[in-house]
Amino acid sequence: MVQGRFKCHHILFYADDIMVICKRNISSIPAFKDLFQRYALVSGQIVNIAKSTIDSGSIPSNRLANIVNLIVFNTGSLPFNYLGVPIFRGKPKVAYLQPISDKIKLKFSAWKASLLSIAERIQMGKSVIQGMLIHNMSIYS
Repeated sequence: MVQGRFKCHHILFYADDIMVICKRNISSIPAFKDLFQRYALVSGQIVNIAKSTIDSGSIPSNRLANIVNLIVFNTGSLPFNYLGVPIFRGKPKVAYLQPISDKIKLKFSAWKASLLSIAERIQMGKSVIQGMLIHNMSIYS
């Protein structure tokens, strides 16, 4: 196995999902592949190449093609959703966050149509919407 390291900003684990955010350094690809091989040996879980993507922010297309050839993942693009949270580069745009706003509005309309009192709706709004926002912030942090 290759001994080495890759420059990684974040690794997020959720159930059987892993999202790795790292620098665009081709020389670290062997160490990156080695990480997945070691993980498979220890856990018994194998990376599903068909479901795996490289989502590039600002990698030039020729460099991205080299990385894709080395690691054999599909190519994706930003923005994308991870666990219901929009992942993007740079300042947030309304279009990225609109689905979250739509979910909140949908919840409000469902509570309004129910037999909940105004105080109960306010409490539901505080707890559920706060939970949604905390979930989004935890992904971003």
